[in-house]
Amino acid sequence: MSLEDSDDDDDCSVDTKCRISGYLRQFIANATPTELTDLVKFWTGWEILPPSLSVEVVEGRYPTASTCFETLRIPGHYKDYTSFKRDILACICSCHTGFGLV
Repeated sequence: MSLEDSDDDDDCSVDTKCRISGYLRQFIANATPTELTDLVKFWTGWEILPPSLSVEVVEGRYPTASTCFETLRIPGHYKDYTSFKRDILACICSCHTGFGLV
């Protein structure tokens, strides 16, 4: 997994990128197998890991994914892990009913 620099996240500070990537790492380290499967499916559209995954820190309300590019876009507004986890769980649950039906 890499936290790539791109035009979308150039406005975010290094501190914000580090905080958000830390929340994602914490989520991955503590997630159940089902939550990890749902995360991969939300992120890529499949339940099988691709050779690489990308993360972008962006402006927005909820995490989104560009499955064609295997890119997870996470808003930089999260200031605590609890709110990050609540939103990421809500978003990954949408992989069972369709995209955007949170």
